[in-house]
Amino acid sequence: MNPYEVCPVFEIESFMLRLVAEEDAEDLLTCYADTKAQKFFNCDKCTGDFCMYRKEDIQQCIKAWLWAYSQQEYVRFSVIDKSLSKAVGTVEMFGYIGKYKTKTGILRVDVASAYEKEQYLIEIFRLCNENFFDLFEVDTISTKAIPEAIERRNALVKINFYQSSSYEREHYFLSSRSC
Repeated sequence: MNPYEVCPVFEIESFMLRLVAEEDAEDLLTCYADTKAQKFFNCDKCTGDFCMYRKEDIQQCIKAWLWAYSQQEYVRFSVIDKSLSKAVGTVEMFGYIGKYKTKTGILRVDVASAYEKEQYLIEIFRLCNENFFDLFEVDTISTKAIPEAIERRNALVKINFYQSSSYEREHYFLSSRSC
């Protein structure tokens, strides 16, 4: 399945993940304006820091994410809290740099601070670990977890991600297809 032809929808216990939509702007503003959550966002090699405080800014960001999706650069999923029917964050994944295939996919998980909890993060990262290797045709998935992200780091270790000191950036955890 090519995620750029038909973007899959995933459902787990607490969340649904689906392609981000312009209608998510108001909900996602709550996440991206959350000063407690912002320090956990991974904006390495991005053009901005994803700290947004106006609806117009998140609307422009969503349009940029959807344009990148149309160019097959990456997929940005909205994380929908099923109990609230609201977007509480996003997950981004790609296995390409431009049009060049890589063996390591980059996974970004941005969630509101209320969801930066081990049990929620385990659900989200487990879903990614179980589906994204094949979907994005990668052998390794790499995600960032700074030292202050205790719950995130604990969740990653519990589902067999391991910290890598050889990756080109600091504070990355990897999962290999063989794990």
